[in-house]
Amino acid sequence: MEPCAAKITAVGTFLQQHLDVAALLVIVSVLCVAAIQGIAVLRRHRQELRRLRPKGVRARLDVMRRDPDKMVESLGGLHEADPAVWQPFEHGLAAIAACQWDEAIEHFRAARAKADETQLAALFNQTGVCHYTRGRHDHALRNFEESVRLARQCGDEQGRAPALGNIGVILHDSGELDRALDALNEALAIVRKHADHRAAAPYLVNIGNIQRDKGELDRALISYREALEISRRAGDTPSVASGLRNIGNIHRDKDELDQALQRYEEALAVSRGAGDRAGIASSLSNIGSIHRYRGELDEALTFHERALALEREIGHEAGVATELGNIGLMLVSKGLHKQAVLTLGESLAILLDLGVARGPRPALLALSECDDRLGRERMQELLKQAGLVEAARADLLDRIDQMRLKRPRRRVSRRVPFVLRRLAAGSPS
Repeated sequence: MEPCAAKITAVGTFLQQHLDVAALLVIVSVLCVAAIQGIAVLRRHRQELRRLRPKGVRARLDVMRRDPDKMVESLGGLHEADPAVWQPFEHGLAAIAACQWDEAIEHFRAARAKADETQLAALFNQTGVCHYTRGRHDHALRNFEESVRLARQCGDEQGRAPALGNIGVILHDSGELDRALDALNEALAIVRKHADHRAAAPYLVNIGNIQRDKGELDRALISYREALEISRRAGDTPSVASGLRNIGNIHRDKDELDQALQRYEEALAVSRGAGDRAGIASSLSNIGSIHRYRGELDEALTFHERALALEREIGHEAGVATELGNIGLMLVSKGLHKQAVLTLGESLAILLDLGVARGPRPALLALSECDDRLGRERMQELLKQAGLVEAARADLLDRIDQMRLKRPRRRVSRRVPFVLRRLAAGSPS
């Protein structure tokens, strides 16, 4: 190689090496700047998510608005949780919004794997709410009790309140009214101690429900009105609708039907404005009950059928059973006994699946009348078509026979609604 050519090659190599280093430095600098900016954006994004999470969650929490009892849900410290906890929890909330309760439970279980004690208390409570909505009250109670234990263990007094209130609902379901009141009053005392006035509303509602079951209508009305005022100040429209329905129930119990209908229609308007399907179903059912009390069976049937369709969409099995029961009672009153047996039988079959050994007494009275008209053999066939197994059919018909011996000529009253006040296994009718 010529000396000149060698010099040129050497210079070229030298320049290429230095140019490569310079280019590399430029690239590294650009990447560092991008990384720093990316981290800043990510931090702002996570801060924004944390700021928005409570608002987004509030729109989806408190899904259990079906009267007569109100479940209390809890966010706990989950809005500040790591993504490994928050993301499955958020997926669970989305499943709840779609009424996919079992899917929600699986997401909450996934979230528990990385959660701390405070977050675990909220997750167990949330899981219990899903089990309750699906009618699995034993599972719900175990989850609520675990939530209370965890909250107490980590000194989270406010975290105990939701699960305590929900335990009160379960005890109310089983007819243990005094123990239920104790649990609810303890939860109410906790939120009042911490000046969490908005959180007091659901506990007041459930206390009012127990007072109503005890026949203490004026005391129940005071509890309901206080809860309604809290919900209105908080702008909690679904709870406002629920409160209006509760007050309407007291007017209905007092036979003040015009006032009751007015409250139910107000509640329906509020629920529609909020897009609350569960609230709409409850209000439609309540309005149907007023028409039925007045003997306006066709109008009542229309409202209960609309409520039934919504309950099926939501997946609220107790609500489905209730509306089927109400429709069955009206079919008896209209003399459509075959359709009534199929409808009432389906209602009772659902209740058995939910763990309710014996359905409401009005259903027995209605089926007794159908038995008189159709005969025992036809009743057996129809009840089988409705989904009742042989043992359940035998028990039901035996109870009808016992009732007939005690009240040979009694007919079902148009004024007695099909109401599932208690949903406990083996509860008396």
